[in-house]
Amino acid sequence: MNRMIRLILFLLLPSAAYSQPQALRPRVIVFVHGLHGDRDTWRASNHAYWPDMVRSDPRFAYSDVEIAEYPTPASNGKMSSVQLAEILWNRLKRDRVWDHREVVFIAHSLGGILVEEMLLRHPAEGAKVKFVVSYGTPHEGSRIARIASLYDKDPLLNDLSDAGDNSFLTQLETEWRSHDTVNSIHRFCAYESEDTTADEGIARYLKTHARVVSYFSATYGCDVTTPPQEIHADHLHMVKPLDRNASAYDFFRRVYRDNPVLDEQTVTRETVIAGLEAKCNENNVNTDLQVPVALDGAFHEKVTAATAALINTVDVREINPNPPAVTRIDPSGVIHIDYGFRGPGKKLLVCLGTARASLEVDYTVSRQVPLREPQN
Repeated sequence: MNRMIRLILFLLLPSAAYSQPQALRPRVIVFVHGLHGDRDTWRASNHAYWPDMVRSDPRFAYSDVEIAEYPTPASNGKMSSVQLAEILWNRLKRDRVWDHREVVFIAHSLGGILVEEMLLRHPAEGAKVKFVVSYGTPHEGSRIARIASLYDKDPLLNDLSDAGDNSFLTQLETEWRSHDTVNSIHRFCAYESEDTTADEGIARYLKTHARVVSYFSATYGCDVTTPPQEIHADHLHMVKPLDRNASAYDFFRRVYRDNPVLDEQTVTRETVIAGLEAKCNENNVNTDLQVPVALDGAFHEKVTAATAALINTVDVREINPNPPAVTRIDPSGVIHIDYGFRGPGKKLLVCLGTARASLEVDYTVSRQVPLREPQN
């Protein structure tokens, strides 16, 4: 029946309306589940579904929502974190996530590790990521994962172990901090404050309830400017907010508000340097005139191009180079210019007058202006 309905729609609707891809919003929020998780990771006991709550929340009006999945069976899995990170990247590519201007992640447990591994392996996409909010991600490993690895040979458990010889997590953090692209991505963290019962998740390998990820492991390596958020729930339920007032939901909302979507703008400006003079048969030459321009750091302004010209000239001759040349632009906004001209020549063996000119510098500035979404 569904195939018949699709066929009827295809025949009745204009092809453009039927196949028109939905326009992408500037930012996308990607949900990445953890070990043994799936799309239902984010569903609370009252059936509230975190991704759907975000979709209908006007405070996220400039963002699309993507629910990412990767294979992680309940026991005896075969894939390593590196393999799953590549699967995750390909699925996000298939779903056009990387076509957005900005990407942010909500990651639970193992999901945070996979996101970091993925971005290290794909720095071009990593350059689009503004921040990652991780919930219960074992940056320093988990004691429960180490114990579980004795009973279950899933390689992920070794990757997540808190054993002192866990070179995977150590190398991951070292590479992250030393990488020119990803080390600028903000990492915000939340941690569980309750134990998980012995019959849920990997805690089933213990006879008693246990803290799956410790405070120190969950908050290691995260931004110090934003305190880690305590979630009054166990490891599994910390990402199942009952409503928009829940601490897990509100923490992400506040991080999102403090890191708004940025609108890329381009503006043109000019600076005029007046009072350039050259007497009779003399030269006014400067092969490296440095012209500083004011840039607003709050908008991440950067000079991307510049041109120069002599204007308001009087008795000027032999301009060289003509027009003046912009030789380089410093990251700080200083524009370097090579210019030269000669003053008037003698008339009847007498020097009369002085050459005068102004130097006009036109430059293009790229800037990032925050787009403020409703906060009520």
